[in-house]
Amino acid sequence: MSEHEHEPSRPAAEDPQADQSADPQPDPQWIPVPPPNPYTAQGGASTGRGLAITAMALGLVALLTVAVSAVYFSVFAVLGAAFGVAAIALGIVALVRGQRLRGASITGLGAGAIAVLIAVGVGALAVGALLQPDLGGSGTGTAQGPDADDAPADTPDDAGGSAIEWPANMATGGIIFGADGAIAPSDALEPGTAPQQAEVQRDGVQNDVLIYVDYRCPHCASFEEANGDLLEDALEDGTTTIEVVPLVFLDRASEGSYYSSRAASAMACLADARVAGAWEFHSELLDPSVQPQSGAGPTNEQLIELAEDATDAPLDPTVADCITSERFVPFVQALNDWVFANPVPNAIDAELRVSGTPMAVVNGVPYAGEPSDGAAFRAFFEAQTR
Repeated sequence: MSEHEHEPSRPAAEDPQADQSADPQPDPQWIPVPPPNPYTAQGGASTGRGLAITAMALGLVALLTVAVSAVYFSVFAVLGAAFGVAAIALGIVALVRGQRLRGASITGLGAGAIAVLIAVGVGALAVGALLQPDLGGSGTGTAQGPDADDAPADTPDDAGGSAIEWPANMATGGIIFGADGAIAPSDALEPGTAPQQAEVQRDGVQNDVLIYVDYRCPHCASFEEANGDLLEDALEDGTTTIEVVPLVFLDRASEGSYYSSRAASAMACLADARVAGAWEFHSELLDPSVQPQSGAGPTNEQLIELAEDATDAPLDPTVADCITSERFVPFVQALNDWVFANPVPNAIDAELRVSGTPMAVVNGVPYAGEPSDGAAFRAFFEAQTR
């Protein structure tokens, strides 16, 4: 190559020393990246929906559970409340996390809250029932009757606008049993007539016992079990009369079947015909194996069977028809109201009133002890009949 020939010059871009300030370059501190995905970045909304579904399921289960407890007053109320609280908690968590299926979260939250409210209501009713240890009772060994202020003071004369028929042999409102359980006779009273006061002879020889019962009252059954033999012995020696007044205020526990009224009416049917063995039927109705603990109680046909078993003979067809037709139900219901509105007849205390069953009055003095305490009642009976 001639000394006058020159090497071709290289492009400026290929010269490592070339000045590149004319072409701006990106800031090395800024690296362009895609924006964060709000559904995958930490702290963003979750695509999960398990909490929402679980909250809804628990809420619905809670509602179903408390619905069952509302019918049966059972411990399901506590379980339903627990499910409800869990549903509320999960529903709130699902909403806070922003999970999908917001409707499920809200459903669980609402259902849980409703379930808890129902469970609280059922619990309140259950506590109220526990505060009444006796069926319609006062906790003192007697079934509590209605307040006297709530009972009409008029006579058993009208039911639904029609005259009430009085049974024969119940002029006092009760059935008076004498020697060997025979029923004292009396004519049927005219409608609108108040019960007559029984004649008593308190001469130191003759004694009178007045017993108020409701054939559904469990304390009456306890009284009969503890003292039935003593009363039967008193009848057999001929020195004591026992008047049984059947009350019916525990119809409220018969689920619409008014068993107390039907049983009392059946007794009135036997009294009306002076059926031998009526005392035994009275005792049979108070047998714990017969007396219903719950539900509707024996049917009218079953009452007829019980009467025939107690009397050890078929009932006369007119008596059986009296029971099946519930002939004296209006009478015993009106009598019940009259008894609670008026003083106890022949009582030493003229202001003594019936407040519940059983109530036993011996020679005008009421027994205040425990109905099931046979020894206590025997001591009381002997003290009053000396």
